[in-house]
Amino acid sequence: MNQRAGFIFLLVAANAAMWFVFVRKQSVAKSRPPQVVIVTNRAAAHAPAVTVIRTNAFNWTQLESEDYRTYINRLRSIGCPEQTIRDIVIADLEKLMAARVHEIEGPRERPKFWKPERKELVRTVDTLEKMSQKQEVDFQKREIIRDLLGVDLAAERSRAQGETDFYEERLDFLSPEQRSRVRIIMERANRAEVALREKSWLENDELTAGERKELREIQYTKEQQVASLLSPAELDQYNLWFSPSAYRTRDSFFAMEPSEEDFLAIYKLQRSFDEQWADVQPAELTPAEFQKYEQAQKDYEAGIREYLGEDRYAEYQRSRDADFQQLQAAASQFGLSLGVASEVYGYKKVLEEERTRVREMPGLTADQRQRVLSALAEEAEGSVVEVMGPKAYRFYLRTGAGKWISGK
Repeated sequence: MNQRAGFIFLLVAANAAMWFVFVRKQSVAKSRPPQVVIVTNRAAAHAPAVTVIRTNAFNWTQLESEDYRTYINRLRSIGCPEQTIRDIVIADLEKLMAARVHEIEGPRERPKFWKPERKELVRTVDTLEKMSQKQEVDFQKREIIRDLLGVDLAAERSRAQGETDFYEERLDFLSPEQRSRVRIIMERANRAEVALREKSWLENDELTAGERKELREIQYTKEQQVASLLSPAELDQYNLWFSPSAYRTRDSFFAMEPSEEDFLAIYKLQRSFDEQWADVQPAELTPAEFQKYEQAQKDYEAGIREYLGEDRYAEYQRSRDADFQQLQAAASQFGLSLGVASEVYGYKKVLEEERTRVREMPGLTADQRQRVLSALAEEAEGSVVEVMGPKAYRFYLRTGAGKWISGK
């Protein structure tokens, strides 16, 4: 532990001002006076006595312990601030476990300025495996910190950098230890899912039936592990944030401002539909099953329409349109009013109606029909650019949306 003590001393020395304030407060707050030992040197009979006064001055070696729990308790016993304890222990643990990460990474050739680094850009099965192993080490560190200090290491890192932590905000209805346990379960599952998908992309064009089954098993295991840690009320709150049904419901309100009641009503319908059909591949259904699937979709839409009413249901349908969502994103990106997206989306509906009319118009040759359609597309593009501005329009096209303008 001597290296640890030296490391801790440097860490605290770097924060000397804070530590001085802490020690100053402690000295004022202590009602018990310091212990004083007076030692008088009378080695020589006629020499003047030399008196040395020793107090209970602090020394870092007093805190040394091979056991982290004892180490933390000793820090607390001298009144060390909890945040300082966290900083000390986390920094020490990061240093101790860095060797494991280095071992996983393995030896590598030092970069040379004249050599291209193509290998660094390639994601192979080997690099994915190394990433997975390093993430596992990080999960182990987080579990140690949670066990010792009752906090999540990832959240502490975000806090130290002045950043808002995604999970801390959404899981604030749980205790710190519960939050840490739940988020590690979630992040392990997310890591397993990403690894499976990336490996599949390297080997196949799309997920196989076996891989889709494996993904479902990952999700099921995650749900069971989370449920085992939470009460029914806590699980309900968790699902409102993190269930697939909740994400689908929020996405469906992309361009609307729902109330809490709106969300809960649509979420209930979405969850009911998902419980039976979420993992279904329509192409794999028998004709009878596909008929049931289609009827379930109609019932789901009818329930939404009944709750929202005709006008809001039309707004809701528009909100789910990918083109409208990209228009909203472009408007937000360039500080345009929300009405811009609605106006441009209105052009889309008019253009589609005009194209249908031209295609059904009798007496036109193929060349004439194409010239009219091209003129409609050119006129629509001019109108959209005028409303959005050239920069926002180019951004909108770069997102892959806007194909309705050219008709391609």
